[in-house]
Amino acid sequence: MEDGRLNILVVDDAEIVVQRLFEILNEIDCLSSIFNAGSYDQAVNIIKENKLDIILLDIQMPGKNGIELLGFIRKKYPKIIIIMLTNRVSDFYKELCKNMGANYFIDKSSEFENIPSIIKSLMPKAKKILKPEKPL
Repeated sequence: MEDGRLNILVVDDAEIVVQRLFEILNEIDCLSSIFNAGSYDQAVNIIKENKLDIILLDIQMPGKNGIELLGFIRKKYPKIIIIMLTNRVSDFYKELCKNMGANYFIDKSSEFENIPSIIKSLMPKAKKILKPEKPL
């Protein structure tokens, strides 16, 4: 988080979804940077090179999927807030993502417009989570 503003990564291979997300996210004033990746490998590179606060993560992608990426993120970057964003809204996927550490699970077809309010609600939480810990 830079100057109280959040850095977000959108991981989705559907161009129309990415365009709509960027439109929505650009209306939120608490954001510093918005990055985009269309695959697991692109996402990993962006995550390694940038300090991210929130990742909007699709499940279905070419090659390795979003669930595999969720596992990688939770193992290496446990403090990043992860919002799963998908059309695969079965209870199986919701439970799997929750058990793997996703913070939110959004249905692209019916909850897309809730993203700004979710991100705004995360501002105090992100600040608290991402504060450097005091040395012992």
